[in-house]
Amino acid sequence: MKRIGLTGNIGTGKSTVARVFEVLGIPVYYADKHARLILDSGIVIKQVVSLFGEQVLNSRQQIDRKKLAAIVFTDKRKLTSLNDLIHPLVETSFADWCESHADAPYVLHEAAILFESGFDRLFDANILVTAPEQLCVSRVMNRDGLSREMVLDRMQNQWSQEKKIQLSDYSIVNDEVLMIIPQVLAIHNIILSI
Repeated sequence: MKRIGLTGNIGTGKSTVARVFEVLGIPVYYADKHARLILDSGIVIKQVVSLFGEQVLNSRQQIDRKKLAAIVFTDKRKLTSLNDLIHPLVETSFADWCESHADAPYVLHEAAILFESGFDRLFDANILVTAPEQLCVSRVMNRDGLSREMVLDRMQNQWSQEKKIQLSDYSIVNDEVLMIIPQVLAIHNIILSI
C-alpha cells in the first residue's frame, strides 16, 4: 500500500481536496483531528500542563485550545516544544491507522505542516494544495472567526508555498478559478498506475 502526504498552508483547502479523494474511495488520515484526540488524553494533558502551566486548562481540566494556540503561535520555541510532544504520537497513531486500511490502493495523510514536521519522509509521494495568500487569509478568518493578525501569526509558522512546491511531487491549485476535481482525478490515476 502506498502512503501519500497531502499538505498545504492554512486556508488552502486541504480538507476540501481530501474529501474529493475520499469520494474516490481513498482513506484519509486527518492529522489535526487525530492530534486533537491525542491532546485530550490524560497523560498528554499532564505533559502539556507541565510545559505551559495550568492556564491552558479549561474549567473541565481539559486543554483549552484557544489559550494554547495563543501561547504557541506567538512563540516559536513553545510551538516546537508542543510539536516535539505531539508529533511522535501522531506518527504512531498514523502507523496503527494504516494497518486498518491495508486493503486500500493507497492512503492519504492530510497535514498542514507535513514538510515542517519532517513527516514527508514517511510517504511515497507528497501532494501540495496551493491558493493565493489573500484568499487563504479570508477563508481562515471566515471559518475560524480569527482576526487577520491571528491568521498571519499562524501563517508565519509555516513554510512558504514556493518552498513547498519545490519539495512536492504533485500540486493542486485551489484558487476558486481552476476546478479541483479534474486535478484530483489526474493525480489519483497517476498514483494508481505506479
